Amino acid sequence: MIHGHGGDVYSLARELQKDPLDILDFSSNISPMPIPTGIKDAIVAHLEEVRMLPEVDSFSLRKALGIRYGLDPDQFLVGSGTTEWIYALPKLLEPDRVVIPLPTYSDYEDASLMAERDVDLFVMPLPAEGIYSSEQLMESLLSRVGKGNREVIFLCNPNNPTGAFTPPELIREACATRPNSIWIIDESYAHFVAEDDKSSLLGQGGLPSNAIILRSFSKIYSIPGLRIGCIVGPKEIISGLSTQARPWAVNRLAQVAGEYLISHPSIEDEVRRYCANEKAFILAQIQGLGDYLEPIEGTTNFILFRVKEPYKAAQLTGYLRSKGILIRNCGNFKGLYGEYIR
Repeated sequence: MIHGHGGDVYSLARELQKDPLDILDFSSNISPMPIPTGIKDAIVAHLEEVRMLPEVDSFSLRKALGIRYGLDPDQFLVGSGTTEWIYALPKLLEPDRVVIPLPTYSDYEDASLMAERDVDLFVMPLPAEGIYSSEQLMESLLSRVGKGNREVIFLCNPNNPTGAFTPPELIREACATRPNSIWIIDESYAHFVAEDDKSSLLGQGGLPSNAIILRSFSKIYSIPGLRIGCIVGPKEIISGLSTQARPWAVNRLAQVAGEYLISHPSIEDEVRRYCANEKAFILAQIQGLGDYLEPIEGTTNFILFRVKEPYKAAQLTGYLRSKGILIRNCGNFKGLYGEYIR
């Protein structure tokens, strides 16, 4: 069971004897906008199809993804979120070593250790004035990755929990300088930064031959309950993963929703505009309350805060929890030293 992540709405609803829809969840990083009307219409139109098995390999959705990103459908694999691929890749790729910059999403390390891989963790400390630069990150990363070694690099871009974003062109250059290594880029929050050609390796320039991209539908479209995500990469790696994939891994309603969403990028534009305005509003309101929360500059819809003395992260999260509001206590993020909330 997963504990310590965000989004535990149902447990809090039971604790407070509330309806889950009455809980304000600021902990799971999803879009606060309502589910797009088009999804509801598409699901209702295909509702009778739950009487049949879903497409065994989500071909129609993979075809739609291929059309959007100009790639072969066989370069995509669709599953119930991205977690299964995070855990499958270290086993399949069998790297000499896995390199992970911290702080970041803990499942990268957990998956690598479960695959019995050597893991090199290194910390990118947050300076007092805000956040490290993307150039600093790539310089530190490349200094740890050998040119002749077969290594796997996990990079969350933009990063969770810091919100730090590395432009795709810098990652593309890094992939070219370390061609023997496999770069796994988790782009779960890339939609919140900008359109594809500015935020993703799937944009202009083509997908490097040694890069694998993880994409989530949960965050930008606000549908984590449907459990859908995809992985994109070289055909030989995707083919290897497909042999391990469960048949009918994605339910039919999730497939239908995915096809609709991937064909309507205007939804992403609307979410970006809304989140940018609301983020600015929340920052202004919190900064007006006093000097005990220091925001860390980031590029995503979520915000990382340093908690200043005499307050503690557990104190703030506990108080808000009692009011039916969830935020994330970041105390279990390795490499994040001090008191932080997100």
